[in-house]
Amino acid sequence: MTPAQAAATAGPAVTSRAVWAIAGPMILSNLSIAALGAVDTGVAGHLGSATPLAAAAIGSQLVAYLAWGAGFLRMSTTGLAAAASGRGDLAEEAAVLWRGLAAGLIAAIVLSALAAGFLEPLIRVFGPPPAVAALAGEYILIRLAGLPAALAVLVLVGWFVGRGDARLPLAMILATNIVNAGLDVVLALWLGMGLAGVALASAIAEWTGCLIGLAAAFRHLARHHRLRPDMARLTDWPALARFARVNGDIFARTLLLIGSFALFMSLAGRLGTTTLAATALLLTFLTIASYGLDGMAYAAESLAGRALGAGDIAGFDRAVRVTGLWTLGLGLVAALAFAVGGPWLIRALTDLAPVRALALSLLPYAVALPLVAWACFWLDGVFIGATWSAAMRDAMLLAFAIHLGPALLLPDIMGADGLWIAFLGLFAARGLAMAGWYTIRRRRLRSALPATTPAPATSTATTTAR
Repeated sequence: MTPAQAAATAGPAVTSRAVWAIAGPMILSNLSIAALGAVDTGVAGHLGSATPLAAAAIGSQLVAYLAWGAGFLRMSTTGLAAAASGRGDLAEEAAVLWRGLAAGLIAAIVLSALAAGFLEPLIRVFGPPPAVAALAGEYILIRLAGLPAALAVLVLVGWFVGRGDARLPLAMILATNIVNAGLDVVLALWLGMGLAGVALASAIAEWTGCLIGLAAAFRHLARHHRLRPDMARLTDWPALARFARVNGDIFARTLLLIGSFALFMSLAGRLGTTTLAATALLLTFLTIASYGLDGMAYAAESLAGRALGAGDIAGFDRAVRVTGLWTLGLGLVAALAFAVGGPWLIRALTDLAPVRALALSLLPYAVALPLVAWACFWLDGVFIGATWSAAMRDAMLLAFAIHLGPALLLPDIMGADGLWIAFLGLFAARGLAMAGWYTIRRRRLRSALPATTPAPATSTATTTAR
């Protein structure tokens, strides 16, 4: 291979700067979403009684589950867009976007119909009083108007990140959250619409972010003369079959992950109200850690996927190595922060003495969470970028099967300690399973596609991590 050929096929430069160019904006996006959640809660908490706050908690959780269940749209789009971008295949890059948007629209219609049709049974799961249930139902129906936009945003974020552009997702999410926060105050408080105003603010904000993303995506496609959908590409059966397979695999993995968390909370509830409250409080630590770890996963998705799409195996290995080191580093920082600041955070989150005491006794498990879970975030990113969706699904299935026995037995034997030991075991089993599948896939990759020989000076893929 000549230097010119190597430069043409090499993937993106994999440096710490390249990692943070993607991870940084996505971490900021995550933080802005967390801040918006605090604004929504604050506004709902100032509507005169506890009823709107309880209804908002139920409604927002159900809507969040719908979006989480459709998260496969974002992940599959990232991997497929990264592969097309790495190959320089602009036609397939555009087709990935159109397929994703079409799938998002269909998913939004189906999920909205199911949610509206089974609204009362879904709300009844939470056991709210009639006044709360009625208000939560009204909130959910209004929020469903924004679901097509919310799922389109998932696709757009995945597409931009897959192409290596994290600035536009940041702009979309910041605009969404700023509009949402502003309309919360105007509609719910100033205009007196109450919780309906909070829901309407979210729906309008979701469409705002969607339109910003669509405008940017269509501008990119128009610049490359790809704005008109290529029907031959869109109806290409092998591409459609791969799209369906990847989405199906990731959806199955997501259901298993949701089931794992649901089982964890259900078992905590069996141990009593205090244990359930302390467990929910300590899960806040995982949420905080995930802001950074998830940002690194985005970087792994984009860099590994584009390198592999370009056939640059050396670049793929560097992407895996550099993102892995940074993810581990963030996991260590999170664990240290929890060890030092954990007692203060627990005291800040609750003033209930029994819950505080139990949470403090269980704090070492929360400290250990990022030390165990970092590999899951990192390898999720690698697998999504490489579109190794079946291996990702199988690793989650294996981890869940291994976890199930200890999860059902240890809480009865050791109480809350057993519950958390089993929960940590789930992340450990998942990380080890994914590491095993990664080793197998990497060996197959080596035999199928020899490592790219980079150009001695001109190829940007020769840059080493600093």
